Amino acid sequence: MPTSPLARPVFLAALLVVLAFALGFAEFVLIGITPEVAAGLGEPVTRIGDIVGFYALACAVATPIVSLATARALRFKVMAVLLVVFNAGNLATLFADGYVALAASRLLPAATSGTLLSLALTYVPEIVGPRKAAGVIGAVLAGFSVSSVIGVPIGAALADAFGWKAAYVCVFALGIAASAALLPSLPRTSANAGAQAATLRSQLRLLADRRMLANIAMILAGAASTYVFYTYLTPVLEDVMGLDAAAVSLVLLLFGAGCVCSNLLSGWVANRFGLRALPFAFALHAALLALLAATVPAGALGIANMLAVALLMYVMNSTVQMLFQDVARTDYPSALTFSASLHPMSFNAGIAIGSFAGGVVVNTGGLLATGPAGALFALAAAALALALVRMTARRAAKPSPEASCAARQAAGEPE
Repeated sequence: MPTSPLARPVFLAALLVVLAFALGFAEFVLIGITPEVAAGLGEPVTRIGDIVGFYALACAVATPIVSLATARALRFKVMAVLLVVFNAGNLATLFADGYVALAASRLLPAATSGTLLSLALTYVPEIVGPRKAAGVIGAVLAGFSVSSVIGVPIGAALADAFGWKAAYVCVFALGIAASAALLPSLPRTSANAGAQAATLRSQLRLLADRRMLANIAMILAGAASTYVFYTYLTPVLEDVMGLDAAAVSLVLLLFGAGCVCSNLLSGWVANRFGLRALPFAFALHAALLALLAATVPAGALGIANMLAVALLMYVMNSTVQMLFQDVARTDYPSALTFSASLHPMSFNAGIAIGSFAGGVVVNTGGLLATGPAGALFALAAAALALALVRMTARRAAKPSPEASCAARQAAGEPE
């Protein structure tokens, strides 16, 4: 156990990154093993692919509900209970012997994943201090994304060698290990001083802000744009490109590496350009997705195109998370914790829409149609980003009544 003043924050920050990885691993591992699961359960691959969407949809719906319902509870207790539910769901998957049982077992971790991630983000400033918080928050979000770099290819390799349930044995073991290491080490304090005073109405007021609604819609469309294609990446590699299991694992690894670079790029874009870069990023993303229909049959050119898509997959992350937090901190202080849940909620809603749309596209137009279909979502995200840039530019730096009241109280002035 670390003993020095520096070692403990570094240790705790590292554990939060591991937890984020475990959450992402549990969600994304199915993307790499859909053919094996479909064969094992005797179901069409598109029906198994729909579980990716069900997981994301459950996460998107449950995250704000759980976050709002537990806003006044002790953060550590909420974290502990949700980790128990998360691990119980992963254990239940090991005993799933049919489609319904598998889908039901994935709903338990899905219902907890987004709130666990948002709670992890609220611990960061307390653990490392405000000056280092931004970098560590980026690392935690990257840990979630890195699961597609390491977790999806590992899951695919395990499923190929030992059957698809071997991948979920790994998911379960990692969740247990992360929980056992993290829970004894976390602070027992509340997320913020106003947590006990937060009401449902004061938190939901955040959702009446047009900037927040536009940000949520943009994230949703941006996530859907990639997941129309990404959900069916493994069948594309196997059935369209004719790659063997080893080559598929390698491409999944490279795609995941591109996702990590995308997270790093997102921090640079947020610091250098902010919101004004996103309309151009989404427009480029749309062009790359549209090109997949032509480049995938060309072999190496198609793989290069896929990696370029991966590089833009998470480029919005830092900017949108900063916008949520900045608006909440400035105009809706009592909703600060709730605001942290909006990113995972929105992104998972986008994954659900993209996954379900991908199933429809594959059934009607084939695997090659998923790229152009994703491009339509990316164009919608570009339009929303442009509207959000204009919206924030017009918005004067004027605090909301709630923020003004809080400032007067802090200064000792009468309301």
